[in-house]
Amino acid sequence: MIHPLLAFLATPMAAPETSRLRRLRHAWVLLCVALLLAVVLNPAIVGFVGPLGALPALLLLIAMPVMGLIYWRAKTNADAAWNQAKNQECEA
Repeated sequence: MIHPLLAFLATPMAAPETSRLRRLRHAWVLLCVALLLAVVLNPAIVGFVGPLGALPALLLLIAMPVMGLIYWRAKTNADAAWNQAKNQECEA
């Protein structure tokens, strides 16, 4: 019998990435990069456009965590389902 901790360490913790998860991850990373650019360029945009120039950074500041939650929830669900399927294979 294998010790449960050794079985846990031998079990990969990440499910294979589906195309949907890949798209979500890419979208989240792009939002992070866009937020970085919006923050760095914010003084120039606000100086050029006025106070409304801060709106893109604000919208990205709201969209990035929302997309992050969607991605991490989907990733966690995929990992849990994959681990459950792997555990059922090991028990059989």
